[in-house]
Amino acid sequence: MDINTKKLELLEWLLHVEDSSLLSKVEDLKSSFKKNEKNNQPVFGRLKGLIEIKPDFDAPLDDFKDYM
Repeated sequence: MDINTKKLELLEWLLHVEDSSLLSKVEDLKSSFKKNEKNNQPVFGRLKGLIEIKPDFDAPLDDFKDYM
């Protein structure tokens, strides 16, 4: 699947979004990319609040019990 197909899928999805808080998050993300478009430098904290790490993130996995 190419990038243009993905863009069209995203646009189609956005047309059907009715949650205003979700749309404001998308707008914030869009504006953060516009601000940094000129220098193309990564910005620390750009995705703050969009990624959630569960408390048991580093807990041992059941699949590896045989190796412990």
